[in-house]
Parts: sequence; structure tokens; C-alpha cells
Amino acid sequence: MDNEDDVDLIQGAFGKIEYGENLIKSLSGFADIEGSQKLNKKIRQEINFLKKICRSKNIKKEHLQCSNLTHFSALVKTLDDIKGCISVNKVFKLEDRKIVVDIICEDGLSWVKVVARNPKSLAQISMGDTNYGVRSILDQAEEYICCAQLYPCLFQTPKIIFVFANGISYGLAGKLESLGIVVEGNRIEDIDLEIDNETTYESRLTTKNTSSINKVNIDVSTMLAYVSSVTNGSCSKYKFTTPVLTQQAEWESERPVKPILDAFFKDKKLYCCETARNSFIEIINTVGGPNEKKRAEEFLARIVILPDNATALDTVETNANNEVFDNVQFTSNKTLSVGGKIRERSLIIFTFGDRIQAVTATSNVGFVQAAKQQGINFVVFVHESRALTEQKEAKAERLE
Repeated sequence: MDNEDDVDLIQGAFGKIEYGENLIKSLSGFADIEGSQKLNKKIRQEINFLKKICRSKNIKKEHLQCSNLTHFSALVKTLDDIKGCISVNKVFKLEDRKIVVDIICEDGLSWVKVVARNPKSLAQISMGDTNYGVRSILDQAEEYICCAQLYPCLFQTPKIIFVFANGISYGLAGKLESLGIVVEGNRIEDIDLEIDNETTYESRLTTKNTSSINKVNIDVSTMLAYVSSVTNGSCSKYKFTTPVLTQQAEWESERPVKPILDAFFKDKKLYCCETARNSFIEIINTVGGPNEKKRAEEFLARIVILPDNATALDTVETNANNEVFDNVQFTSNKTLSVGGKIRERSLIIFTFGDRIQAVTATSNVGFVQAAKQQGINFVVFVHESRALTEQKEAKAERLE
């Protein structure tokens, strides 16, 4: 690094320090809010760190880029915009970890998360383009949802609001809203983020170069999507009271899933393991409608059911291109343990697909991404998820 670079970095650090001092002044107006003193302390720690590296002259570009002052600034600005704030940086316990809620307002009825990352970074992380251990905004949303259910206020589950200080893509905002999250912030077209608008999140997780593989392992999520009422003609007929079903119906109108699956299944042999078959039947019998149950019976008749521990030797087909499975095979250095997004049922189903050397059709992006982050690249065809809806249609508003 030359002297000119050193000067620029030091000037940048001094600018950040001044920025932090101004944040402290702005925060003084919220001194009566629980947690504001803790936030004040965190901002001062950032300022003191920048002062220290300036004195040592060991400053790097990353020190400025990774400063938490950007997040603190967005948090303080949101505090200024929100009415009835009662707490900041409130810590709750969720299983074996802590969840920090940035702002609690409306007498505890609303939880607010402030996000200062740029939209492109958010989108890339959510598509799995990140290092192991980095959680996407969708992962964080699910944590907030689970945590809020454990801490009701006035006998209600707190509403969850995500505020995106620098904006969010339409696609990612839609996925958050389908989970029941209230999204605030400028909406940005996916194409403006230099993300191919024709390439969906699901297709980016799909394994490439599998056209020579003529076996398909059917995951439970695919079975449900294939027989659901919403994928079999009802997507534009009802307005559901459940946000996730409303979102899926809208997506189905725009991007029908069943034709995509039919095209993928063409000229291929369909398999599933006993665990997948049994789980599917249990779900269908519990929440499926009469037509969904009939389609389930017809679909299962097309699928060869094998024991969970079956191998490629138990199938009649051979693959011309087995190399694609070389990145999957489990070894002493490549294992997955149950926990988080790695559920036992899914691990059985995906491992079955690996052993019989079939492409696993699934909408379980959480499992695929979690495995990928741990170095296990299952051979998959990933599609959008669709839930069973026929029972819900009886209580939904009919549109036609």
C-alpha cells in the first residue's frame, strides 16, 4: 500500500469516527428507551476501535467496509421514524441461541429488524452464494418467526417488520412476505441487481449437466406440489386468508409448477424411498382434500418405492454420467448431522437419491442450501414449493 492509499484510509477512518460521534448525539434523544445505553456503548466501542487502528497506522480497507456503524446508523434512523418504541437490542432465547431484536414498539406488539446490507448482497446470500455459516435474510426471518411465537404480548404473537435501509429486491421481498413478514424499504427490480431475471433462486440451486441421468428421486415436497389443488387449476379461483397460500397462488399463476415437473419427469423412471412414501401418505390423510387424495393415489402408482437403504443395484437403469455424483458421496470427511435445516427425514430421502444415483426433485431449498454450505452438493432439481390447499379453499373467498 502506498502513502496516498494510507492517507485516504486514515481520512476515511476519521470520517467514520465523526459519523459515530454524531450518532451518539442523535441517540441521546432516546435515553429513556430500554437498551439505548447498551447501543450507545456498542457505538463507542466501534469509535474506539477506529481510533486505535488510526494510532497504530495499521488500517485496512476492510476495517472501514465492515464497520458496524452502518447498521447502527440505520437503526438510529429507524428509531426516529417509528412511534412508540419501548426497547432496542432486546435479547430473547431461542433453543440454544440468542436472538437480538433491533427494536420493539407498539407496546411490544411489533418486532423490528433493521437491515443495512445492500440489496445485491442480500440476494446473493439468499441464493447460497456465501461462505458456510453466513445466514440469509430468509433464515433470519424464520428465526424471528419462531422466536416471536415463544414470546406473545397481550396474548398475541408480535408482528414482525423488516426495514431495509438500502432497499430490497422484489423477489426477496415477496419470499419474506410469503412467510408473513412485513417488508419496508424501496423495492428494486432483480434485473437492476445484475441478477438474471429469468434465472430463479430455485434454478440456481439445481445441479447442472444431469440430462443423461434417467432416474428421479421424488421428495415429499415434490409429491405435495404435484397433487396440490393450487397446481391443478385452482390458483386463480380463491383468495386465501393465509399469506403464504396467497403468495403461492400468485406465483402459480405466473409460474405453474406442474408443467415444469411433467417436462422434467418425461422419459425418466420415478423412485422414492419408504420414508418419503409414508410421510406423504400421512400428510395427505391429515390435511389433503378429496381430490388431492385421489391425485396422490394416482401419482404414487407411477413411482417405484424402494427401501430407504436401497442402492443403484436395486434399480434397472444405468446412468451414462455417474461423475456428477462424485461431489456428493459421503466419506469420513463429508458427513451431515441432523440439526437446523438438516432434518432426519430429509437426510434419509436425499441420501437415498444419492445411493440409487438419481436426481432428487425437491422444493426443500433450506436443506439443499444447508448441505451445500457444508460441502455436500446433492444432485437435485429444485422447484418452487406449493402446499396442499383444498381444505383451505372451503374457508377462502371465491374469486370466480
